Amino acid sequence: MARTTIRSEDITAGQVKAADLASDAVDTTGIQSDIAILGFKVAANGSLSKYDLIDQTIDDFQDAAGIDASASTDELRSTTGKYYSGGVSGTGSGGTETTYTADGNDYKIHTFLSTGTFTISGGTGNVDALVIGGGGSSGGNDGNNGAGGGGGGGMREISARSMTEAVFAVTVGGSETASSVAYSSGAGSSFAAISGSGGGRGGGTTAGSAGGSGGGTGGYGTPAGGSGNAGGYTPSEGNDGGDGSNGEGSPPCPNRNGGGGGGAGGAGSNAQVTGGSSTGNGGSGGAGKANNWRTGVNVTYAGGGGGSGTNSGGSGGSGGGGNAGSGYGATGTAGTTNLGGGAGGGSHGTSGQAGGSGIVVLRYIDGAFVAFNDMTLISNATTAEAVPTKGDLVMTYTNGAGTATVNTDIKGWASRDNGTTYTQFTLTDDGTTGGHTILTAHDLDISAQPSGSAMRYKVTTHNQSAAKETRIQAVSLGWS
Repeated sequence: MARTTIRSEDITAGQVKAADLASDAVDTTGIQSDIAILGFKVAANGSLSKYDLIDQTIDDFQDAAGIDASASTDELRSTTGKYYSGGVSGTGSGGTETTYTADGNDYKIHTFLSTGTFTISGGTGNVDALVIGGGGSSGGNDGNNGAGGGGGGGMREISARSMTEAVFAVTVGGSETASSVAYSSGAGSSFAAISGSGGGRGGGTTAGSAGGSGGGTGGYGTPAGGSGNAGGYTPSEGNDGGDGSNGEGSPPCPNRNGGGGGGAGGAGSNAQVTGGSSTGNGGSGGAGKANNWRTGVNVTYAGGGGGSGTNSGGSGGSGGGGNAGSGYGATGTAGTTNLGGGAGGGSHGTSGQAGGSGIVVLRYIDGAFVAFNDMTLISNATTAEAVPTKGDLVMTYTNGAGTATVNTDIKGWASRDNGTTYTQFTLTDDGTTGGHTILTAHDLDISAQPSGSAMRYKVTTHNQSAAKETRIQAVSLGWS
């Protein structure tokens, strides 16, 4: 049977160096969490024996079973971090709302196929925004030239944009259908000062226009394709359009072919002359770029339109770019709606086609919007065997933001009469475990409370805000 263990003799001395081990090569998050829980339980059980406690209840918040939600106020439990902090959940609304789960997170999605508004009601949170402008139209021409392909709409991917309660305008750009001589660049899309430029128009008797991605130049006059990244963004929102090919001799010149429009993922190809003055190929549209924020599955957007050619028209780029016409009088294909694709160029006397409209996709982790508030966290009641006279508290916490002051920003309480009367502990910092701070309080006199055996703990946080978030990781209440 094959050996499944590694022995010391399998590793040559000096074979593994410290430089080979990156600081983040091993994810220790789970280990630290286990250490924190173990350290907390050791401290709680130590109190049980050291202070001769009759019994105790222990909650490490792997679930919400130990908390009385009806008695607690403004308590928010993190399902990933396994802690409670104080706040009120906000919501987002607008567009078409969907959900999916990926990477251990539950995402909420708002998709805008047309202009609208996105509203955040309560709290502050991070939003991923995909903003894609409308694709450019292909060029019209005068009968002697192949038209250039339209550029794909500018594509912006902004991760974790911090946003707060407000109503935000969402604009989704489209592109108008071009006539035989009149053509247009795509319209831009925008959300919360994040803009994706419209794709540049393809050229007919002129050069392609600049845009999110540039339009390809038609087969006449100036050969340079339109430039991309009209917004001057880093990273770039798009790429340049391809060059057209100038004909030889007097019109009509068959080798006057159009360049491909640029795409979000690559530049448009130049037109190619293949047989002197007799034939030629249009340039292909530049490739689009993939993004998975809408559904959790990659979708390619903002491809460039192909440039037309006497022999062969250029194909549209992946991501909705339209195919160009091949041969005399062949019409190109429009860009794909809501992918921001540029239109494919028509050949020798045909009209230009419209670029595809853009799209705006907003994504955030469900429950991401939080307005920070002071919290009251109350446990379910546990029945003691006899009427207790003393209470004992062990708890762990971390600072999500700012630094909590013990007994000011975080307080602990005990009740023996089912939560009608509470007595406050004086908490003491007892060191750390797994990155969590341990707080303890022993021998709290609760004999002055009304007689009872229904034990509850209460933890309160104070002075909470975005600058100070106290996270309660675990609580143990003991009694005797």
